[in-house]
Amino acid sequence: MAVTNFTPLLGLALPTTGDLSGTWGTVVNDAITGLLDAAVAGTTTLSSDTDVTLSTTNGASNQARNAIILWTATGSVTRNITTPAQSKTYIVINATGGSQSIVLRGAGPTTGITIAAGEKCIAAWNGSDFVKAATTAADGVTSVDVSGGTTGLTTSGGPVTSAGTITLAGVLTEANGGTGESTYTNGQLLIGNSSSGLTKATLTAGSNITITNGDGSITIAATDTTGITAGKSIAFDLIFAI
Repeated sequence: MAVTNFTPLLGLALPTTGDLSGTWGTVVNDAITGLLDAAVAGTTTLSSDTDVTLSTTNGASNQARNAIILWTATGSVTRNITTPAQSKTYIVINATGGSQSIVLRGAGPTTGITIAAGEKCIAAWNGSDFVKAATTAADGVTSVDVSGGTTGLTTSGGPVTSAGTITLAGVLTEANGGTGESTYTNGQLLIGNSSSGLTKATLTAGSNITITNGDGSITIAATDTTGITAGKSIAFDLIFAI
């Protein structure tokens, strides 16, 4: 008697008592053991630059069961990878030869998660959609606008561009935009005030100062407000201790 029952998530064979007399080896090897191997360590490689719905089958190999999704297509358009809308963990690797992002989503479709070019992440199902449990993309601030110039601005391990962004691939150790402060210690914020260079503000639990920076206000707890003028547009050189 052929196997007709399968597990709901991975589609593994569920033989019943008395089934497979003398033939159980084929079903166990091909519809259970081999499929578990793929679910734990198998890779689905996607090399075509197009939206993909991963294949699903009971008791046979398919794309959705594999543990790793490897995107190797080359393109610039964001592509969708649709999987069953159910509990599953994936390691997703966007190894595109182009600049495209990919979206891993559940059937429906759900909103899903976006994996940028070059990013690798662990994706988990939270009951209604995929979420990132871990990622190689930096958390929080990933770039600093230096369109005003990079004089005296140095990083350790990350590139500095003359305009645009600084990628925080390493530790941003010092920013000295002109004739002001040239050193930085823990608990201090260096603020560039027009052409006068950097002014040092010590961050403590004390009075707040409000600085208007063009399109909005930023409040900083500081005791030293030398050189800071309220209501003026101020250029910031930000210091990150990472």
